[in-house]
Amino acid sequence: MLPTHRGRLSCLEAIMTDCDRENILEEVGKYFDVHHRVKDFVPGLTYIPSAAPVFDRDEGMSLVNCALDFWLTGGKEAHELEYSLAHYQNKAYGTLCNSGSSANLLALAALTSERLDGRRLKPGAEVITAAVGFPTTVNAIIQLGLTPVFVDVRIPS
Repeated sequence: MLPTHRGRLSCLEAIMTDCDRENILEEVGKYFDVHHRVKDFVPGLTYIPSAAPVFDRDEGMSLVNCALDFWLTGGKEAHELEYSLAHYQNKAYGTLCNSGSSANLLALAALTSERLDGRRLKPGAEVITAAVGFPTTVNAIIQLGLTPVFVDVRIPS
């Protein structure tokens, strides 16, 4: 590693770092072109998996680009996506979540907000939820002081 001046990159090191990054991303792009090639979608013929990662070259390169900066949580790209999603929905704000469980908790917490005045869910309010599902759905209901009401999955009931 080249010497730095008071913790800052030297000009030469900064140039080399940029070249290294470009070379790494170029190789990542080649890898994704070979191993994660996006196939053409043919309606009625192309299989659509219900639970599988779907990503392409650009997403793979973006992931590695963030990892090279060791930015492993929400950063610039996350904020840009939040803004774009909010703008697309004609809303002032948008928030990304790391999981469906976190999204459920956030959405339910929003429904308990005092800003909703008389429309908010108050402590003890009943929330209907599936008897068969993720436990984190029930956890969020209980965590917010609400009461889960379970419904069965049998059609006659």
